[in-house]
Amino acid sequence: MTIGTLIRTHRLEKHLTQAQLAQHLGVARQTIIHLEQGKLSPSFELMARLRELLAISLDAAAETLGSREPGWHWWPGKPGHSGPVVSAVIQGRMIVAPALETLTRDFSNGWWDEKAGQIRWVDSLSPLTQIFVAGCDPFLPWLARAFGAAEAPYRVIPFSLSSTKAVAALEAGYVHLAGSHLFDPPTGRYNQLAGSGGPWAYIGYLDWEEGRVFHPRTGKSGGWFLREPGSEAYALWRRQGLEGRPIRHWPSHLQLIEALARQDDAQGVSLGSLAALYGLQFEPWSAESYEWVCAPGDLDTPWLDAFLHVLRSSPLSRQLSPILHQSQARWAQVRQD
Repeated sequence: MTIGTLIRTHRLEKHLTQAQLAQHLGVARQTIIHLEQGKLSPSFELMARLRELLAISLDAAAETLGSREPGWHWWPGKPGHSGPVVSAVIQGRMIVAPALETLTRDFSNGWWDEKAGQIRWVDSLSPLTQIFVAGCDPFLPWLARAFGAAEAPYRVIPFSLSSTKAVAALEAGYVHLAGSHLFDPPTGRYNQLAGSGGPWAYIGYLDWEEGRVFHPRTGKSGGWFLREPGSEAYALWRRQGLEGRPIRHWPSHLQLIEALARQDDAQGVSLGSLAALYGLQFEPWSAESYEWVCAPGDLDTPWLDAFLHVLRSSPLSRQLSPILHQSQARWAQVRQD
């Protein structure tokens, strides 16, 4: 069955005319005619909306949503074996990620079959309801749980990345939101990204202190535990002029802090809030603004409305507020370049 025949069959089962279906979708009737005649291929976003409206199964729509579709993209990379995947529609493209690449690793809406070269989809979970967010915020799992507790129509799928990598993923259209605390030396301000392809829109989140973290028994001695080159934490360390001692890199602030808590002959650069949670000593070097960044064209989208609503209405702000060395001066406030 072609995708056009599939749409027509399910439309008739729902007792909808072509004009009625077009009105529900916000497209011209001629678009529906061309879709059913096979003269037009639906975008991933339109196919996902058709799937929800007409109750078309993702398996039945596999030819449109499958791995051989030119607009379908793996991110951050195609897995080398079968396993669970998550997907989202971002800027009209289907983005699919291995579930094990997410920070929470506890959610999927499909299964990648390496041998068959295709995905078996979970019909009840639409890629239109997933919000891909990437950043170095150690409390990202708390944000994801806030969406579940609020019973929001969207789910947050978090990826742990440095600000530099998160912004690059946003620019490439692989995530909806990038968490950033990138410093702009010419202006002395954080998150001025217009020069890298903007303008951009910013959602206020946490203002935190970052600096030297060390074990109470050791003091400021030993080798350095640092985030990867390209991260803002690594750049902050270099600005202190402390090169020369052994370095070990860690992919996330949380892993770095947990390692420092176990090993008392090292020091690191991380967030004061995490140091306080793990009973480590902290020397602040910088007060930084961490914000969520999105494309300005996304400001009026339903998924961003849901994101802002959860930030403003969930207990997340209250849960984070008692933690030392961070504040929420611009929580959920929106600004633009």
